[in-house]
Amino acid sequence: MAMIRRRPLAMVVAAVWLASPVAVSAQWTHQYPKVEGFGHQLYLEQENLPILSSGPTYPAASPDGTTIAFAHQGWIWLLDRESGVARRLTDESAIDARPRWSPDGTRIAFVRDTGTDTGIVIVGVDGAMLAQIDTPAIDLDPEFTRDGNFLIYTSAREGRLDLWRRNLETGTDEAVTTGARAARAARVLGDGRIVYQEAVGPAVALKLRNTDGTEGPVLVEQGWMAHLNPDTHPAERAIVYGVGDGNSVRLAVMDVDRPAFPRWLTPAGEKALFPTWSADGSQIYFVLADRDQQFALMVIPAAGGTARPVEIERWDYGPRTGELSITTTLAGSDGAGPSTPARLSITRADGHPVANPAGPTYVDNQNGPVYFYADGRTTLRLPEGEYRIVATHGPFSLPQTRSVRVGADRTVSVSLNIPRIWDAAAAGFASADHHVHLNGSGVNELELDDLLLPMQGEDLDFSAPMAWNQYNRFIDADRIGQKATAQDGTTAWLTQEVRSDYHGHVGMIGATEAFQPWFFGPTNPVYGNRDLHNGLVNPFARAQGALATYVHPVSGDSDPFADLNANGLPLELVVDGVLSDGMGLELVCQWTSPIGTAQAWYRFLNIGRAMPATSGTDMMANFYRVPAVGTARAYVPTTDTQQGYSAAVDRVRSGEGFVTTGPALLFDVDGRAPGGTVPQGHQTWSIDLISVRPVERVEIIVNGQVVQTLDGFEGNGRRRYTGTVELPSGGWIAARAMGGQTGWPIMSYAHFAHTQPVWIDHVGSTEPLSARASAVDLLRALDHSEGRFNQSYGAAIPPGLRLRLSDARRRLLQVAGQPTSAD
Repeated sequence: MAMIRRRPLAMVVAAVWLASPVAVSAQWTHQYPKVEGFGHQLYLEQENLPILSSGPTYPAASPDGTTIAFAHQGWIWLLDRESGVARRLTDESAIDARPRWSPDGTRIAFVRDTGTDTGIVIVGVDGAMLAQIDTPAIDLDPEFTRDGNFLIYTSAREGRLDLWRRNLETGTDEAVTTGARAARAARVLGDGRIVYQEAVGPAVALKLRNTDGTEGPVLVEQGWMAHLNPDTHPAERAIVYGVGDGNSVRLAVMDVDRPAFPRWLTPAGEKALFPTWSADGSQIYFVLADRDQQFALMVIPAAGGTARPVEIERWDYGPRTGELSITTTLAGSDGAGPSTPARLSITRADGHPVANPAGPTYVDNQNGPVYFYADGRTTLRLPEGEYRIVATHGPFSLPQTRSVRVGADRTVSVSLNIPRIWDAAAAGFASADHHVHLNGSGVNELELDDLLLPMQGEDLDFSAPMAWNQYNRFIDADRIGQKATAQDGTTAWLTQEVRSDYHGHVGMIGATEAFQPWFFGPTNPVYGNRDLHNGLVNPFARAQGALATYVHPVSGDSDPFADLNANGLPLELVVDGVLSDGMGLELVCQWTSPIGTAQAWYRFLNIGRAMPATSGTDMMANFYRVPAVGTARAYVPTTDTQQGYSAAVDRVRSGEGFVTTGPALLFDVDGRAPGGTVPQGHQTWSIDLISVRPVERVEIIVNGQVVQTLDGFEGNGRRRYTGTVELPSGGWIAARAMGGQTGWPIMSYAHFAHTQPVWIDHVGSTEPLSARASAVDLLRALDHSEGRFNQSYGAAIPPGLRLRLSDARRRLLQVAGQPTSAD
């Protein structure tokens, strides 16, 4: 048995000071230099860095109209319009994208992404290196001036993404903008003015900058729109750009002297991206994302009309190509079984990542690898050479690696047999990620069944993609209540996240109808009734059989009650936690800290609130830089007679199972599993810890206090722990595991697992001293919330919210043993 470090039971009874913060940081490991102005660098990387895809992206027409440069599979290509032959121009290990031509057509500038930084490269049409801009910061989006003497580009060299101008003769730089949060995609008009895209608070705008360096007017502004991507007419003062329209992106053209009269160019319901004018200004090339999440090069008359494909007759890689055929299977007692969906990462010998030829390609923004999903079999055409394949299947799989050589004009077949250290289904557990999003500000629009293959590749049974709003854009609004189910039972059920400003965001797991309005709060527009609060969401969800849960609640690892200004709670969480029966709390989420969130959860449990812990990755499935679905998940027990999505939600609601970012944590006390009850007094407990990666320690928690600490293990297997504990007269007991270096198959920033509680005597029981101390802490948090509401709403706090604040205070005062106003 592992070493056990105990604390006296007196500490459990006499104090409610919770476990100290541990070495678990609620921060991603950033692969790229940090950029100021972003609360989450993931959005910076997702919305501003180049994508890797199979299919043309980022087209740019040559000045003579004979050639189109574009990115494909991480290289720059030149398409001869007459012959239809696309010739590969670059062949480096990095990802090359976003090409732009010099006015004389002799040079091409583009972004080079190494996976840890980006820079600007200028080459000749023969591919010869001519110049490079590579500051220690992120550099993006080159654009030659009309005389070809300068290059406008984006750089975070001073902390934020500003526009800069490089003198190509002297190599000197000067700032064009200063202090922008994200200024990029600059394009030069014929009169020398610059049009560019800039993030402005919660909106993104297209701006003009005058030739004297002063700011011109804002041409268009939209809430949270990542793909405006303007381009300028070769002669006229006109631009083409993208506009968000629900889930879709439509192209529009505009006369910059008359910005009030834009004209739609492409129809609704599509993802039309990366527009660029033809050399003569009569046509516009763009990229269209298709149903398979691939990209087609299109052209449309600039005056309006019907878009048609630009055909590519042949791909000229330079060297000859061959085929790589990959089959993935799960290892069993009798050897390999049938083919099974898997996560694949394939790289050339020099590290260049291979893009998925049949679907989207992703970047693991925690660990760095590029990856995609295959349904058990996939075939790729690749330039001849050496390649490395890594295959996984969920958090309990052991990554399998194979090196192969692809020969010219030959097919090489590879089979990877993936072993698992734990089969959750065979052990009687179902897995669920209760907070993801189907679509966000990504370059593809997904249908609900597009989520099934990634779920199968991650060995995830259920997911709760949530419709959400990007201010005035309502993403996936028409899909709420829809389900998609694969033959093996893998199910996604699209619900909703109610984004109520800093009242706190509430997800509804298993909802069939949207809560209205989608957003509210003191800083949001009012379209009618201001008397809104989160207390309306829980009964709305319960009436549909859904579970309402506060999502991504506490940012940092520190105890939020130690400094509510520095690491506070969602402002209505205390009110809902006290008043709303069955309200959940997202203990594990990839955006926030499970350690800080646990401090809040423990206090609610201590006052007898049986608050179920939920778990969600909060990933956007149509992002290309994203942790995998199921990176944060719950495991709940199943039975032969009660299985399925709704049954799994009921098990979470009943407080069964555990939540995790990787390890499995099977816990019982006197034979009772989480969600059950156990008598007070001397009891035995057991834990099975299962993990592919190392775990630092396991802890036994009683009423919010760590009473026993056990050494972790090196991973790659299972470890069993047993022991005894003296339980007080009321409250709860649970177990948690944490720490250890993460890595594939895990994409989390930290290892963490926590069981739901086993209750002492009955569900909702309390230990008096712990309950009183927790109520005092929650009262302080309630006072803090009310103070914040007073600051933001002023004298106009909605009456419903004011009443709820009063009711919650009265209940907490009763638990704390303090007089209420009624006394």
